[in-house]
Parts: sequence; structure tokens; C-alpha cells
Amino acid sequence: MPIQYAEITILINLEKEPIMNYFNRLLGNENETNDNDTIIILFEDSIICDVKKECTNSKIIMGPKCYDRRYLPFYFEMKDTHKTFFSKSPKTNSDGTKKMNFNPIFNNYKKHMTTIKETSVYNCIYYFLTLKDKIDVLAVVKIKSHEEKPMFFLAYNDEYFEKENIIYFINYIFSTK
Repeated sequence: MPIQYAEITILINLEKEPIMNYFNRLLGNENETNDNDTIIILFEDSIICDVKKECTNSKIIMGPKCYDRRYLPFYFEMKDTHKTFFSKSPKTNSDGTKKMNFNPIFNNYKKHMTTIKETSVYNCIYYFLTLKDKIDVLAVVKIKSHEEKPMFFLAYNDEYFEKENIIYFINYIFSTK
């Protein structure tokens, strides 16, 4: 399984930050990105992408949004292969918090094991259903970072996704309201 890794950094434009986002950030709450923010992906092979500038029409058809996670599609489909990828639901702990196990898809990424992960509305894992198994093929997890420059780790299976698909997906989840 050829899993590739990348880092996502969102540069919040503080000069054009909406006043509600400012107060939310001061209270430690997670904000939505807006058109003034910049989303950067640093792929493992050192390619750097400005998501908004490099996002093109992709071969992805997005399904409806998850009822409990408003930024994430419940599923999406690749137009050319007709493969459908489904979102895993987080497990609810006894204290009411939701948790996902990112270790299997990030098991070969050294930074993942040594970095503190944070709860986020953007945390997700998508899987492909085969006749025998569910294969994790795409994941995004927020890492401990400053709220003026939130950071995420990204894992994707390059057998199913090209970089342009990843750029489109990231643009979709972080830019769609």
C-alpha cells in the first residue's frame, strides 16, 4: 500500500480576519478558513502547493456532507474509475468526546508518532471497500499548532489519488461552507 504523506498549513490573514473569528481564536475555538486565508500543502517529495491557486476541476464527485461533521462529505467518487470512498465515523468515548485512530494509516510517518494531535472538525479518515476489507486511503489530522497558523498531517494512497485530487479535496473541505 503506497501511502504518501504531506503537511498542510493554513496561513490566517490577520488583517482581514472577521471579528467573530478573532474572538473565537482568542477563546481557543477552531475557526473556519475564509477566502483571505492561504492553504499550503508540502508534499513528501518537497513539492509545495498553494491550494487556491493550483486547484483545478478534479475527477472527484463529492457526496452529501456528514450530518455530524459539516465540512466533510459522507463519501466521494472518482469520475474515471467509479471508485467510491467512505468517511469513517469517530467513536464516542464515555465522556462524550469523539476519537479516531489515525495510527494505521500514519504508521510509517515518523512525525505522526512524535506530534501531539488535536481535535478538529477537519479530522477525517476515508476508506475504500474491497470484497475482503476496508482499506484506509485518505486521512487528515490536526496537529498541535498556533491558531494563527493551524497545521495538519495528510496521508493518502497514491494508488487511488493523484496530487491534483488531493489539492481539490483539501480545497473542498477547508473552503466550503
